[in-house]
Amino acid sequence: ALAALSGAGVPNFRTPEACADAIAAALGRRSPAASLRQATSQSAAKKTAERGATATAGILDELASGARLDRLGIPRPPAVALDADIARVPDLPFPYPVALKILSGEIAHKTDVGGVALGIGDAATLMTHMQRMRAEVAQRIPALRLQRVLVQPMISGLGEVLIGYRIDRDVGPLIMLAAGGVLAEIDRDRSLRLAPVDLDTAREMIAEVRALIALAGYRGKAKGDLEALAQAIVALSQLASEADVAEAEINPLIVRPAGEGVVAVDALVRLV
Repeated sequence: ALAALSGAGVPNFRTPEACADAIAAALGRRSPAASLRQATSQSAAKKTAERGATATAGILDELASGARLDRLGIPRPPAVALDADIARVPDLPFPYPVALKILSGEIAHKTDVGGVALGIGDAATLMTHMQRMRAEVAQRIPALRLQRVLVQPMISGLGEVLIGYRIDRDVGPLIMLAAGGVLAEIDRDRSLRLAPVDLDTAREMIAEVRALIALAGYRGKAKGDLEALAQAIVALSQLASEADVAEAEINPLIVRPAGEGVVAVDALVRLV
């Protein structure tokens, strides 16, 4: 039925939520700035040449995705990549506790395969978790050999959010803000706009997400750095000028106390 409607030129959606997202974005639709159109055409060839081996399946691994965030000016923690089969954990350039994650462009959702361990307090425990991850990936995805893992320091804050970018086939480039964490895809508490956005629009998006009310200093609670969050939303929305990016997601983006900024502790970028 959907194929017949599409063939007849009738807009259609698989779910009511997808329809609502498209309507919301269409109501706010505007023509992209001339500078954006020019930047898009100029960047296509350059970005295609930069893809490299990590993008062969379309999804960049977290290290390569983080490099894209660096270019956008979105802060992220230091990190080191280690061979997954090393016999001894080297000295790290940052203190424990640390987070350990699978590093592979073939696994978009690391938690689904046991690919994330948090709050690791020493090298011995880190090695134990690396061995467990290798075994778990081998069991769940026999065709994949885990070659590298990512280690980064634990980052604390007042809250977690998700900011995402994607190209919708009906309305074009979209930027989204939502409550973060592993349940982000279930919770519909979010705000959508056509990308790119400016700071005023980013602030409007923050005000529309109910989960972020507490970060505004609700009932005497500590205020989060919502201005830094707005700047991160604006920065990610600039991917609309990069013709080779189909989708990007930062989840979670840690919101620290007012004046201390935000930190992207996990990111995914999918290329066209």
